[in-house]
Amino acid sequence: MSKNEHPLSVYAKVSQLAFVIIAPLLLFIWGGSAVVSHYNLPEWVMVIFIALAVIFMICGAGNYIMKLIRMYEKPDRKYPKTFTSNREDNDYYDEYNNLRK
Repeated sequence: MSKNEHPLSVYAKVSQLAFVIIAPLLLFIWGGSAVVSHYNLPEWVMVIFIALAVIFMICGAGNYIMKLIRMYEKPDRKYPKTFTSNREDNDYYDEYNNLRK
């Protein structure tokens, strides 16, 4: 994050990361317990829901962090804004200069 960035922008990014981490856990745990109790499934099915929650949490957080990295990374090499060269380096000017002499 840059020093010039507004503090509320930083808080928004951090809270969005927290939401990306917490939301899958809450949804899969709540949804898993509702499915297990509604369909009278064995308790080990809840472990599958928790594992899915952790997988979705890690993938979502990883994607969001990579998005932030791409947004704030600095390029390794600075490219010139325009390509300029000396006009006398071109073949046209060599032939033109020879004709003038």
